Amino acid sequence: MRRIFALSVLGLMLVPWVCATGTAGPPREPAPATGPALEEASALEAAFSARAGEPLRQFGYDLFAQAADSRPLPGAVQGDYVLNTGDELLVTLRGQKSFSKRFAIDSGGLLLVDEIRPVTAAGLTLAALRAELSAAVTAALPNTDTFVSLADVRRIGIVVTGSVGRPGRQEVSAFATVLDALSTAGGVTRGGSLRRIRLIRAGDAEGGRTIDLYDLHLTGGESAGGAGQRLRDGDRLFVPPLGPTAAVAGPVKRPGIYELAPGQPRLSAGELRELAGGVLRPGPQRALRFGIGPSGEEAAEEVGDPQAPLFGDGDLLLLTPQREDRRNEVRLEGHVHRPGPRALARSGRLSALVARTDLRPDPYLPFAALATTDPATRARVLRAVDLAAVLKGRDDRRLAEGDTLYVLGAGDVDFLTSEPVLDLLRGDRALPPDACQGLVVLGRALAASPDGLLATGRQARAAAGLSGSRGPCPPLFEAVPDLLTFALERSVLLLGGVPRPGFYPRAGRASAGEASALARAAGDEPEGLEWVDLGEDGEEEGRGAILESTAPHYELVGHVRRPGTRPLTGRTTLRTALGGGEAMKRGVYPLLGVIERFDRRTLTRSLIPFSPQEVGARRADRALADGDRIHLFPAARLHTPPRPAQEAGAAPSVPKRDDPPESEPLDPAIAALIAERTVQVRGAVRQPGGYPVADQTPLSALIAVAGGLSSDADPTSVELTAASGARTAIDLGRTGTAAPSAGPGDAIRVNPRAQALEARAVTIQGAVRRPGSYDVGRGETLSSLIARAGGLTEDAYPAGAVFTRESERRREKEQFTQQARELERALTLEIEKGDPVKAENVALARQLAAQLRGAEPLGRVVVEADPAVLRARPELDPLLESDDRIHIPKRPLSVAVAGEVMHPTAAQFVSGKSAEAYLEEAGGPTRNADPGRSFLILPDGRAQPLALSSWNHRVSAVPPGAILVVPRDPKPFDSLEFTKSVGGILGQLAITAASIAVISR
Repeated sequence: MRRIFALSVLGLMLVPWVCATGTAGPPREPAPATGPALEEASALEAAFSARAGEPLRQFGYDLFAQAADSRPLPGAVQGDYVLNTGDELLVTLRGQKSFSKRFAIDSGGLLLVDEIRPVTAAGLTLAALRAELSAAVTAALPNTDTFVSLADVRRIGIVVTGSVGRPGRQEVSAFATVLDALSTAGGVTRGGSLRRIRLIRAGDAEGGRTIDLYDLHLTGGESAGGAGQRLRDGDRLFVPPLGPTAAVAGPVKRPGIYELAPGQPRLSAGELRELAGGVLRPGPQRALRFGIGPSGEEAAEEVGDPQAPLFGDGDLLLLTPQREDRRNEVRLEGHVHRPGPRALARSGRLSALVARTDLRPDPYLPFAALATTDPATRARVLRAVDLAAVLKGRDDRRLAEGDTLYVLGAGDVDFLTSEPVLDLLRGDRALPPDACQGLVVLGRALAASPDGLLATGRQARAAAGLSGSRGPCPPLFEAVPDLLTFALERSVLLLGGVPRPGFYPRAGRASAGEASALARAAGDEPEGLEWVDLGEDGEEEGRGAILESTAPHYELVGHVRRPGTRPLTGRTTLRTALGGGEAMKRGVYPLLGVIERFDRRTLTRSLIPFSPQEVGARRADRALADGDRIHLFPAARLHTPPRPAQEAGAAPSVPKRDDPPESEPLDPAIAALIAERTVQVRGAVRQPGGYPVADQTPLSALIAVAGGLSSDADPTSVELTAASGARTAIDLGRTGTAAPSAGPGDAIRVNPRAQALEARAVTIQGAVRRPGSYDVGRGETLSSLIARAGGLTEDAYPAGAVFTRESERRREKEQFTQQARELERALTLEIEKGDPVKAENVALARQLAAQLRGAEPLGRVVVEADPAVLRARPELDPLLESDDRIHIPKRPLSVAVAGEVMHPTAAQFVSGKSAEAYLEEAGGPTRNADPGRSFLILPDGRAQPLALSSWNHRVSAVPPGAILVVPRDPKPFDSLEFTKSVGGILGQLAITAASIAVISR
């Protein structure tokens, strides 16, 4: 590889450019955390919680969650307040002398008021000071009234030690209490005691007073436990470690961990229960004591006497109700106004449990489910109930304690024919991620009995062709998972004669009356319904029955408002079936619908295309036959976007599984019909692609379906290519002639107008008078752009112009990528030969391939940018394209020397100065240089070799802005054969770097 190290030139030139253009802001400090941190459970709480099986917290410590300001308002001070040094008083005089000033009691205990004798205030109460000061004012200033109030309270110092958040000396108000001081010190930690706090006062011979904060929590009395004890200057508070504890868990109002009071090492179950606020549920409770034995084991014992003091340090009381069952209750659930329990005494029969006023709108009357307890096995079982018979008084069975009647609504029954249920019946056992418990139980039942009636019976086979809804699972099947399978096992499959075919559960036997009831629940009152199948193997309940209509009917399928079966009369036509267009949904495809017809004589099926647009406009109609299925499609379904890989006439793509039901995969025959009747619409329309038609269709209708003409369309230049190959030019604006139309297999192209302007602007920057982006017309040249930009400035250097083009940049990028692939492939072949190859050479070659892939070329094109030259030689004036960028640099004053030189530098340009002189200013070549292969990169991007060796010396003019490059000697790498092709690559990279250097100046 003769010039493998010449790539370093690119790096040497890019480093200063990156350093000059890069910006580095100061490091950002992390934002302070906001919001209180969640307090973790203490070790004691974690231990008791693990033993109790529920989270337990230590009682009383939430008192210190927020520290409040203990400084009281002076206006609230009573007359018995004892004054001392530091208190500040507001003295107001009215009379012979009037003023209102604040005076502080000094260190000597005196209150010094203007023009009044000093008054000894320390040790007096506020009321006594008022009297003393009033007498002094009266003696000095007769007829003067005196008013005294406390303006500011002195601060006192106390010491708080032990298990508090911030132990040490604390300054608090003279009114502060024990609770205020503890809050100021950060509160008692969970390792400290709330019941053994010591208040030690100077001169107290008894060793202080014990403060119990539990009284504050349990009774609210501050003075009883000492929490409201007023502090004095010099007092000390000591919080000892946590004392013995016991915990209460279960259905109590305040479960937690409680500290035992001093002098009371054991409590009874009743006392612990009262500490926890009492039980949630009145009635007998079972009490269990979990205690730690002498060897550390935990033992449980039943507590017989709730007043026995059994609970000491580390014990746990677990309370549970002796009975949690309900008596004398029945329930009404599901599609009712007020679901919930009912008293058995008043609702002991079905007729008393449910009435018509209890039902919500649209209930399902042929079937309900009664959950009751089997007296033999005590297991909960479901029984089918005819709700209509209950409401009419024909079924008035007696209810048992705990029975529940589940009433279904139309939405619950519709879910029996939903896509998730149908998928399971078709054999797809994969449940959706959000499957409810009812679907889980159904899937389990089908997997347990794969040959059963529900999995492989005639109903399952007949329902495989139905299209189901995709609504969410009703809450009833989530709450009662067995109900979904129970209802399906007792369902009749309605296949025809009703608007909503599907599964409909019933409680009675097969009869004409039941068929009518099921049909009404399915949305209609059909004629001629008959039982096709009453079950298999002579089942008495008729499970697996199928109900189908024998009366003439037709069916609407797909993108219609109310899909389903309709009765067919002698006057029913396609127009009346579609309601003159009212039966079609918004967004229906207007140019093609399909009538699917089955001929009972020949036992063949035929597909008849029609235009819904023509039928809705009353320009077309067709008689319907018994059993016809009318297919309508959404517009987005039949539009085939143009794709390069799609073959002509390809059918619409197969939808995904989670698409809506109307996007289920098309019948192959219908898909083939759509494909062969497609018209291709191309050119200047908003949505080009394939659009199927029923027959000859006006071009205006096809263009409207394709979104209409685009803004650049030329309506006078439309090409119609027939399926036979004949091509016709059409002017859509011409009147007085027959409206042009297209049929299946034809193609339409709407030609665009010729654009006067390029789609995007070009940009000129640098040494021009008005740099910026300019819109250019077709055929505009560089010289005209320079003129529009105000011409070149006096210091412009057109010989160094950088002209970049996006199409050239993409070509160079692809060329670099291809050369990187060839370099890697050649390197692999070199290694596979088995000849020894130096590891550093392989690494350098791979590094070069990586740099080729990462290089971002500018797409530079060498052009002439001097307006004078372009005027003299117009053939050199380049045509502009959209997104072209032109940079005119200022006249440079230096020549750069890079590569294998002692000190790469930028030397001052001197006219006539030789390349050798510039090389000497850079310290000369290094020991690893190859001066014979030096080259010069000219300002316009061209490169030319330099002859600097003694045997091949010639003089080359060096213009300003040029870059002199001395490559590395490649002799150590001559053993690699594939390196012969790298020289051109490195030259291109060097030219790119030179362009970047020019732009960055």
